[in-house]
Amino acid sequence: MSVLPVERHVPMPPAHFRTNQHDPDLRREKLRLAALPNAVGTARRFVTAQLRGWGLDQLAGDCELVVSELVTNAVIATGDRTVPAGYARLHDRTPPTIVVQLRLTWYRLLCEVWDASPRPPVPAAASPLSEGGRGLHLVAAYAAGWSAYTSPAGGKVVYAWWNLPAAGPEGTAR
Repeated sequence: MSVLPVERHVPMPPAHFRTNQHDPDLRREKLRLAALPNAVGTARRFVTAQLRGWGLDQLAGDCELVVSELVTNAVIATGDRTVPAGYARLHDRTPPTIVVQLRLTWYRLLCEVWDASPRPPVPAAASPLSEGGRGLHLVAAYAAGWSAYTSPAGGKVVYAWWNLPAAGPEGTAR
């Protein structure tokens, strides 16, 4: 009896992010998370581990704070603000996902967060006594800059970046 090969359909992940051909990626790592409140802590640990592995310990604290704000905003925009009480409840109502990506280029470190919401981020005008609304202001304070764009996969990407010293990946001057 002959055995016929079985074709498995493995869907290709959508391209959530775009790249800059003039400043190509040297390293890139992604993490897909359920859009739940506990995603924030996981994203922070991911950032810290990756930046330490890349020898960018000096940026880990700032990038960790920025990813916290960006992931919190993504969870608010697309996810569930409560963690399901058990597996059955989680299975019955599968939460949307968000994607965190870190990219290291010759000139920058980029921290990008994709979510399925098409609404662009808008910095809030928080009063001195309000408990929230300062997230994007913190991002602006702790990163060299931030912006957003519509993702090729739908939704949006909000990203922040830090400029790197004028040295190549091996520490040689350019």
